[in-house]
Amino acid sequence: MQKNFFSKKRNALVSAAIISAFALISNNVHAAGAVTFQSWTAGNDLFANTSISATDAAVKSGYSDNPSLGFSAWGHAGDWFVFQNHDLAQVTVAVNGDSNFVPGLTVWATGAAVFDGGTTGQGGEESNAGWGTPHSFNVTGAQGAFGTKWQQNGQGGNVLETLGYAIAGPSHASGAWNESLLNGVHDVSLTNTFENGVSGSVGAHAVSLVFGDLQPGWYVAYIGGTDNGSAGGAYDLAVSSFVNVVPEVPEPETYAMLLAGLGLVGWRMKKQHKALNKTEA
Repeated sequence: MQKNFFSKKRNALVSAAIISAFALISNNVHAAGAVTFQSWTAGNDLFANTSISATDAAVKSGYSDNPSLGFSAWGHAGDWFVFQNHDLAQVTVAVNGDSNFVPGLTVWATGAAVFDGGTTGQGGEESNAGWGTPHSFNVTGAQGAFGTKWQQNGQGGNVLETLGYAIAGPSHASGAWNESLLNGVHDVSLTNTFENGVSGSVGAHAVSLVFGDLQPGWYVAYIGGTDNGSAGGAYDLAVSSFVNVVPEVPEPETYAMLLAGLGLVGWRMKKQHKALNKTEA
């Protein structure tokens, strides 16, 4: 009796596993929970003229340059960060790695605090290296491009627009998702809805993206290695907000007093000038 009970239970578990396996390859399954966010040192709220930061480590080619993935991004090997920008500002996202880490960075605008992932890579979203999303994905392409379906708003994800990317490692004209993975800083936004221009810099072990007039809202950053010949290693992430301080306009009463003061000074200087001329005469 007991043996039959465990036998039936085992068969039920096997059946459930088989059903789950078939479910995973259906076109309707979503990549919920595909992204695990890394922690910030002290919260992810970015206010005017402040910074938020984090410290982490990543593998050598999680962002690009992995020949096994056709040089495309490895979704589970890089690091994901989400932050909320509260004020219209110039915002810099900077990654500084140690001597073994050659970073890559992409920033997206999202419509919510939780970036979960949408449709899986089945049903046409499979790279020419044989991988489906989100295991491998298009880390540099505009939303709607091959390999972005799993994260795109309207497909179950909530990414609204890819803003820009920076790569410190070698370039690849075409990855496994037919995407460009080019050394340097690249503005790939299709509109100015979320920012007014993307610039930045690239060094041997550092990258940065600078967003002009970044709108208040939620944003996601992905960081990974871009040099398969390196060892991978630790890095520091800093997101900084800068808003120009506009000089205060004096109150009407203060302005009147200022003019009166200037008039008094002018009157005294004129009087002194007359007295000097009289003495010289």
